[in-house]
Amino acid sequence: MTEEPSERLIEQRIRNRIYEILEILADCDDGVDLVGIKGYFYLFEDFVHRPSIEAGTSALSKDERAIVLEIAEFLEAASETNPDFTKAEFIDSDWPGKIAPTAREARTLFLRRGLFSEKVEELEPGQRP
Repeated sequence: MTEEPSERLIEQRIRNRIYEILEILADCDDGVDLVGIKGYFYLFEDFVHRPSIEAGTSALSKDERAIVLEIAEFLEAASETNPDFTKAEFIDSDWPGKIAPTAREARTLFLRRGLFSEKVEELEPGQRP
């Protein structure tokens, strides 16, 4: 029988998934092409709007949390501009071009710490308790 992962391990995995989504957002129009319009908005939202991130108790650092929430605000503003964007309309609107620089900055910030283990709890990436 497989043991359930701890909350900490789940939070580490979520941080790693957010990093992967930042890669998509940083790719500007190519990111939209890769995952489609719904994926572009919902992949990020699925991971960011978690109680642990909103409360500041996730595996994200204070700075990582701030920039991730900033990107969430960008995506929300883009969605409010036109909730029924087609992929082509969204790309033409230049929202991906506005979001990409912040996503690149976030990606760099995440890489300063590195990625967490997917299998064991760590205090910081590469540092086991």
